[in-house]
Amino acid sequence: MFTKLSATTRSCVAIVLMTGSMAFLPAVAVAQSVTANLNHEMTGTVIDEATQRMAEALTSSTDGAIDITVHSRGEMGSERDMFDLMQAGAIEMGVTGSVIVSSVAPEYGVLDAPYLFRSPRHLAAVMDGPIGEELIQTILDRKGIRLIARMDRAPRHVTTGGPEVRNPEDLKGLKIRMREIPVQIEAFRMLGASPVPMAFGEVYTALQTGVLDAQENPLDIIMGTSLYEVQETVTLTGHVREVQWLIVSETWWSSLSDETREMIQSAADEAMSWGQDQVYSADAALMEEAREAGLTVIELTPEERAAFSDKLAELPKAFAGRWKDGLYEAIVETAE
Repeated sequence: MFTKLSATTRSCVAIVLMTGSMAFLPAVAVAQSVTANLNHEMTGTVIDEATQRMAEALTSSTDGAIDITVHSRGEMGSERDMFDLMQAGAIEMGVTGSVIVSSVAPEYGVLDAPYLFRSPRHLAAVMDGPIGEELIQTILDRKGIRLIARMDRAPRHVTTGGPEVRNPEDLKGLKIRMREIPVQIEAFRMLGASPVPMAFGEVYTALQTGVLDAQENPLDIIMGTSLYEVQETVTLTGHVREVQWLIVSETWWSSLSDETREMIQSAADEAMSWGQDQVYSADAALMEEAREAGLTVIELTPEERAAFSDKLAELPKAFAGRWKDGLYEAIVETAE
């Protein structure tokens, strides 16, 4: 619920992001009228709700002066296509995850490696430290895309149309859809699968027709885009932990007044903070939803999960010379 303040109290703009929780935008006036498009492919997820809340809050608090339209089904382009469109100024805002690393800063590709991060705290320690700061600056310098806020994405899991996956041997020969992220494609090759890079919009039909045997995604995507309708089992491999960034075109961002940028940044921070508080509890609830939808949910023991990660022990060697020197070791040694 959003509350429009009276004229005598407009120096503080209240945003209600959760029931009983209030956050305040800076006490500034909007110096310009702003219309922007925010594109992503995360419909039905926590990040989708967070971006919708941010847009609604800004519209309400500025009497419509800041008007952001959220396109949550990639209506303005795929995640990879979006980067060029943002650089050209055709899209002002978006949401991205690991794909921007492989596309723009491949020397940081180790960040996408399966079983790299031990916990959400480890992930945060790396992203909030010098490594994360260097990555943000590199993407800005190379592509003119500014990363203005982030939240965790729920862990990724493997689904199949029938076969149960309890150990790496169960992946042998399975045609599994992968994002175009080199380290993750190579990892699943090492696990015995047959990775198939494919745009997400084609996945449902490919699973339905047998072009694919399996896919991997967080539960929110599996349930939110109805992939459970064409899959029978989900194994909670939790093989990738990553963050989702709210990104803006630097050309557009630099055209805004300081006051407008401050208001959008504040709303973005509040929305991502709300999302961070929700993402893991929502993921746990989705396990029950998956069962109710008819999926067989396989929860691995620590020993079973270790069988997957142990199989990837040589993965860093496969990328020697492609990753920034010493980066893998620095991430592993980062304290949680």
